[in-house]
Amino acid sequence: MPRLLSGVRAARAAHAGIVRAVPAAAKPVEEVRRSKGGFEPRTSFAYPATVPSWYIGHMHRAMRSLPALLARSPPPLVVEVRDARIPLTSINPNFESVLQEVPHAEDKMRVAPGKRLPGWAARRLVVYTKRDLIDRACEAPLIEALEKHGQSAMFVDARQKRDVQRVYDWVCQRAALLGREVARAAARAGHLYRPSRVSGAARYTPTPETGIRLLIVGMPNVGKSSLLNALRFVGTGKKGAASTHPHPGHTRKVTGTVRITPAPPSLSAMEMEGETVDMKALVAQQAQQAPAVYVYDTPGIMVPYLGTADDHGPERALKLAIAGCMKQTLFDPQVLVDYLLYRMNQRYVAQKGDAPPPYTKLMRTPHPTDDAAEFLAQVAERAPGARQRGGELSLAVAADYVLEQFRRGALGSRELDLSLDEGHSGARAAQIHARTAAVLSPVEAKNGGT
Repeated sequence: MPRLLSGVRAARAAHAGIVRAVPAAAKPVEEVRRSKGGFEPRTSFAYPATVPSWYIGHMHRAMRSLPALLARSPPPLVVEVRDARIPLTSINPNFESVLQEVPHAEDKMRVAPGKRLPGWAARRLVVYTKRDLIDRACEAPLIEALEKHGQSAMFVDARQKRDVQRVYDWVCQRAALLGREVARAAARAGHLYRPSRVSGAARYTPTPETGIRLLIVGMPNVGKSSLLNALRFVGTGKKGAASTHPHPGHTRKVTGTVRITPAPPSLSAMEMEGETVDMKALVAQQAQQAPAVYVYDTPGIMVPYLGTADDHGPERALKLAIAGCMKQTLFDPQVLVDYLLYRMNQRYVAQKGDAPPPYTKLMRTPHPTDDAAEFLAQVAERAPGARQRGGELSLAVAADYVLEQFRRGALGSRELDLSLDEGHSGARAAQIHARTAAVLSPVEAKNGGT
């Protein structure tokens, strides 16, 4: 074991020689509180000088198809899915650019008496999935911060019907409003409304001629297909229509449309069953039912280039890989665990109380450590499959095990973007507002404002 541990430390030192220290995107909490019970973790992390990109062919094709889908008449509703564990890192600025470039971007929609919202503020909802894996204290401040930038947001656990029901209700309400807006516009123009057909790569996707379209977009592995399946079950009682997988990049093309609202009883079916049909009652019943909503499930789309060290690109890449939104095989798992340990220690020294950090339950001792090699060496003694032939321990297997435990929610609060002090709620909200503005304001400036 000592020889293995010294070898790991030597490898880590060699790795440190080819990277350069970059300040963390958020001010480390250790600058305010540097130690806890004699434990003094790092105040900065040595990020890789370069990180791999992961923008493969099907992502490019899907991104190229989005303008055609968004430019349809009537304009679709959009649900952008983000990962609650990385609420800011999972924002794809390219989606913002595409939304602002389509013809309907500035169309207003009446959402309440005397209240009309411009463009996508009325037709887009940001849904943060994996709500069960974060501290609920950050939800309300983040929702408020996003509202200042024209984005409505909800936090959901796709396994909880009450959470999915809130998204479903929003979709049905906005679909009904959008349908009425389209009908009024057609009446003013004095013609019968006919939906436009799609073009480009999207023309090969089966699509109905009636109803409202809903587009589900987001980065890879944030839970888009799981949300679609949950919405369909809430709306129709039918089970999964979209295939899901724990690894990113599973959905590789825009799917055919899936109806998530119940179909009304058809006249022919009622007549075949020998029922007496009251046409007025049937029309009234259909008018009160949820509008026909059809969903496109799109592939997860990564940004083509994550950026340089100066704009925290390597840090974003590590967060995306740890959360499972990028292919883990593109990274050294021990580097991912080293960064995860750094972030968990930041949260530990900021939290109230003297309870040891949750990751210590994977070790022999309950004491925190800032040495990833030491941490993995202890984890390897317990991790399934880490003990190789001859009794040697595999730190790579141990690293994979730690990442799996993190994604399962076994290592405490799993939020990686905010690293909030457990102080006054007003100070916490101010931190969230500032960090959200730091991410969204440059995107808005590039696109000419919200």
